[in-house]
Amino acid sequence: MQPSVARIDEALCVGCARCLPACPVDAIIGSRNFTHTIIHDECVGCGLCLPPCPVDCIAIEPRFPGAPADDEDEGMRRDKLRGLGKTAQRRFRARKVRLAAMGDSAEARVSGAPPATASTPTDDEIEDLIRSLS
Repeated sequence: MQPSVARIDEALCVGCARCLPACPVDAIIGSRNFTHTIIHDECVGCGLCLPPCPVDCIAIEPRFPGAPADDEDEGMRRDKLRGLGKTAQRRFRARKVRLAAMGDSAEARVSGAPPATASTPTDDEIEDLIRSLS
């Protein structure tokens, strides 16, 4: 099975920002009332951004179009996916710290959920995050 990636048709995007909190790895950039785009190197192709989109402008496509999965060396493909997974984990941890620091997170504002009750990260947690991203 070939790895996937999400793509936004920017001509159809209405800038509602509902896809932003749905992405577990923060691979979508943009802001309300502006078109959004996907950082393809960060996207893990999970498809969690599809359901919240009211105009169906997001599609999941093969990461390497035109290259059958059987033609790609299994070891190279595994290494690519492992690298993507590690990057996604780092971005997810950074997102959790950032949302915890925000308190009333963007995620809660978009979803209508009650404000977050997480405490502000400690200096040690922030230093750990910075080290993990270096």
